[in-house]
Amino acid sequence: MRLTTYLCVASILLISGCGGGGSSNASGSDSTTSGNGSGTQPNLKSATAPSQPMSVSSTTLTATDSSGNTYTATYSSTPGGMAMFNGQNADTSQISLTVWRNGTVVSTEVDTAYYLLNPYSPLGLAGTTNAAAWTAYVTSFTPFPSTLTVGASGPVLSGTYYVDGVEVGGLTETYTVTADSPTALALNINATGSINGTQVAETLTFSITNGGASTLVGAQITVNGTTLTFQ
Repeated sequence: MRLTTYLCVASILLISGCGGGGSSNASGSDSTTSGNGSGTQPNLKSATAPSQPMSVSSTTLTATDSSGNTYTATYSSTPGGMAMFNGQNADTSQISLTVWRNGTVVSTEVDTAYYLLNPYSPLGLAGTTNAAAWTAYVTSFTPFPSTLTVGASGPVLSGTYYVDGVEVGGLTETYTVTADSPTALALNINATGSINGTQVAETLTFSITNGGASTLVGAQITVNGTTLTFQ
């Protein structure tokens, strides 16, 4: 599982995202929401894009599988100091993910994301998943447009994974923007790729206010072969 690198993001990561997260309207339609006794209000259609990298304070999301097992995921991505990565002096973010199943830890991930600022340009990640070390290098990156509009979509980044210097897979991140509420829209960061021959597809969903403030509200990830929707 590589939730922290699908990200971007970032998180993730690189920010820090398909459709299964949070309170997003997966159809992207311009539906309406009841107001305070004054009829209906249209959903927010556009918002200022959040600054990258997108920091996430410690956030806990939950999911339930078809057998009634309860999963809890706690995720954070916070700015760190400066460090060298691939020959460049870079800013960093510290990323942490822990997943529990019925109260027992089933996965842990601790990463460092490396990036340049002014303008933001992600370089890669280095971390461990269940104590197994890996490194990911960003091979292409496209920043968000200055304004996010419901119905919009586009590329975010591509990257390649290495273990002990050997390439083991890669991923591509894209984004979609869907309707959510009169005060926020949903930014979905969608990741697809292959790691050690295993195909992966995961999503982080952020609620974005008109002013560009972001909150992680959902995730769709695969845990031990089961795809779960965390909210």
